[in-house]
Amino acid sequence: MTDPADDPDRVPTQAELDAEDLAAIERRSKDKDAANLYPPRESDPGPPPAALARHARIAWWCSAFAGLISVVYGFSHLGTITDQLRQRLQEGVTTDPRNASGPEQVNSLAGFFPPFMLVMIVVFLVIEYLLLVAAATHHSRNCRNFFLAAVVVNLLCIPIGIDLLFRNPEVSSLMPVVGWIQFGLLVLAALFTLQRAVNQWLPPSDRMRPTRMLRGR
Repeated sequence: MTDPADDPDRVPTQAELDAEDLAAIERRSKDKDAANLYPPRESDPGPPPAALARHARIAWWCSAFAGLISVVYGFSHLGTITDQLRQRLQEGVTTDPRNASGPEQVNSLAGFFPPFMLVMIVVFLVIEYLLLVAAATHHSRNCRNFFLAAVVVNLLCIPIGIDLLFRNPEVSSLMPVVGWIQFGLLVLAALFTLQRAVNQWLPPSDRMRPTRMLRGR
């Protein structure tokens, strides 16, 4: 027995036509939701705005120069900085032995933290520079966001570094000022990358959007 649907001369019923229309509408709706969840990238976004390609880099280079001054000064006075930190730790053991490090740990901590913190200044500078350049070169919102995250972590570390490395009478009083200059310039560089022109030039965020996913079900 042949299926009536296989007859080429058969006229489809209204119910079948309605079912086909509903299926087509559902397919278009799913395609639209998928396009909204994962918007296509522009093939030619144009040159990056000056705020990202020039202004942010100038502010960052100035902050990097201040950071390198701290590194050079810190390593050239490493013995003094280490001795002062050891003295502060020993005073902590004397005044509050329950909350301070043990006497046997004072020497190791004083010898480890100053060079480690100075090296981390350079590490942060390298990471920030690579991400800042990649954001403009590769038209990448993710690189811009990672740059901001690295800057935030660096900003949290700078006051700690100023206190541990340069807050003592035998270190030049200009070094804390240099540290805070680096802090302010880093903030300025981050603000440049957050300008409206930069956000409009960068591709739309591809983060998952739960409300649109629920509507697509």
